[in-house]
Amino acid sequence: MNQPCGIILAAHGSRHPGAMAALDGFRDAVAAAHPLAEVAVARTVGRKHGNAAAFGGARQVLDVLAAMLSAGLSRVVVQSLHVVPGEEYHELLAGLGRFLETGGNGASVSVGAPLLADLADVDRVAGAVLAGLPAGRAPDEAVVLMGHGAPPPGAGFYEALRERLLRLDAAVHLGALPRERGAPCLDIGHIRDLLAARGVRQAWLMPFFTVAGAHACSDLAGARPDSWRGVLEAAGVACRTQLAGLIEIEPFAAVWADHLDRALARLG
Repeated sequence: MNQPCGIILAAHGSRHPGAMAALDGFRDAVAAAHPLAEVAVARTVGRKHGNAAAFGGARQVLDVLAAMLSAGLSRVVVQSLHVVPGEEYHELLAGLGRFLETGGNGASVSVGAPLLADLADVDRVAGAVLAGLPAGRAPDEAVVLMGHGAPPPGAGFYEALRERLLRLDAAVHLGALPRERGAPCLDIGHIRDLLAARGVRQAWLMPFFTVAGAHACSDLAGARPDSWRGVLEAAGVACRTQLAGLIEIEPFAAVWADHLDRALARLG
């Protein structure tokens, strides 16, 4: 991109300091690759989740977009840092549409796709998962990835990736959190039973989230009996963790960066 523009990196956000630091690191990489662009991280969760201070200073997407347009930038890319096109991504699109109808003043806005947006992404991301498996993993150790889950069409991408991973390595399992908070997690129960049937006694736990925030530290690897670690260890499966968000791992970050480049190209 050889003209000034704005780039908004739109992520769910997290109150976890390490998670926000990971987003800032990706922002710095994007800014280095696009020196003429003004690059900002913004959150896609609403104000009911807390103010900007609770999210490392990250404001909401529409607030950042309004500020960029007021500063004279008429060309902006909003790059989704979501994993799949789920509810929050579609709410982002709807909010941008309403904003541009009422206050866009002729601005050109392009949206970059989430990590998993087509079947080519599924294949590429499956390869990234295998490339990023723990270096010390033994042949008889399973790997359990926790995703956030989503309604259709996002759920279809999780399912496609789950099937692709199992074809590539039958010991790599992708599950998702339940849609309703506090509901029993059927996926970890299924994975637990599968590991028990195969006599697996060791497993690596890895988050399949953009950043390793509260879900990764508590729901996946926490000490609670109902965490995924607690469920597996109660069944006799010893767990080790590798807690890094996808945005911190180069092959995944490269997929988002490619989606950003396509969105920039659509600005013309």
